[in-house]
Amino acid sequence: MLKQTIIDRYIGKEILFSWFAVFIVLTLIISGSTLGNLFSQAADGSLPNNVVFTLLFNATLRFSVQLLPISLFIGALFAFGRLYKDSEMVSMFACGITYKALYRPLFLIAVPMALLSAIANFMMVPALKHEYYELEATVEDSVDITGVTAGRFTASKGAYPSIFFIERKDKHGKMRHTFLYQSDKSNRSSIETSSTASYYLDDKGRRFMLFENGLRYEGKPGEGDYQAIEYKKHGVYVEDNQSVRVRTKRDEIPSSVLWASDKLTHKAELQWRLAIPVVIIVLAFMAVPFSHTSPRKGRFTKIGPAIIVYIIYSNLLIAALSWMEKGKTPVWLGLWWVHFIFILLGLLLLMKQTRFHKRLLGAS
Repeated sequence: MLKQTIIDRYIGKEILFSWFAVFIVLTLIISGSTLGNLFSQAADGSLPNNVVFTLLFNATLRFSVQLLPISLFIGALFAFGRLYKDSEMVSMFACGITYKALYRPLFLIAVPMALLSAIANFMMVPALKHEYYELEATVEDSVDITGVTAGRFTASKGAYPSIFFIERKDKHGKMRHTFLYQSDKSNRSSIETSSTASYYLDDKGRRFMLFENGLRYEGKPGEGDYQAIEYKKHGVYVEDNQSVRVRTKRDEIPSSVLWASDKLTHKAELQWRLAIPVVIIVLAFMAVPFSHTSPRKGRFTKIGPAIIVYIIYSNLLIAALSWMEKGKTPVWLGLWWVHFIFILLGLLLLMKQTRFHKRLLGAS
């Protein structure tokens, strides 16, 4: 077992605290933005209210994995930046502490984090993606009565869409002053109006609306054969357009299937899932020399450049993924050349700060 020194524990604690603070802030920002978007969809009736928090939880788990590299990078910069600002780093170097001693506590955090992100990216994230797409398909295929917003017209997604309108819902969940328009393949249409209505499924699981104390108008537009029927109770079938969805999107395919496949797109997806763990290690390697600053500049000096570096890194990975999928780059090169560029950049920064390895090779 690797023995930790006092310096290891001190620096490790600083990095962990900074990383956790950055990770929580970024997660809250992403979750807040996602929740706002979901509430907007629920308000206009395009998303049932009962799936909002399910989708939010799903998205938050997926985004949390993607936030690990940037949060650790910025967290390490915050931690080392404070040590530079308070002149503690200068004191450490004066006492013989080298850059190698700075890497040890950082990689004691980065390596387990990279392993956990790899497990999540290869196992948890595809399952979450599949669940998300299933929910998305279900929402698009049908309109649940809980997704109908009072005061708004809402159309279903069937081949012959129905149009709903309700004035309000009472405390028991019943709809008051409702309107339903339907048409069929023979071009006949019907209009239902009632004082109250509710939603139910029959023994076969078919979707019905039960109208009470209402009127039904039925006929063919342009012809004079419309019928008006007054009733106390009347059930109306609401078409479901649900279909069995197969795994068509690459990011939801189980990793075991990708490993066994020879398809170029599947090989690209495997490298993409491995990218986040590799990015964690590469950015951790860059963080030590990148964080170098003078006490006068403060601990937040490198945050702007760090975000720019991460954006460039991410965009190059996306470009490399696209080129690999199109066969412009060989599989063995894949996304690895992007990681190599930033490893090289980290080495150049490290050589500059250590004056060609004098501190790096010294005794810690």
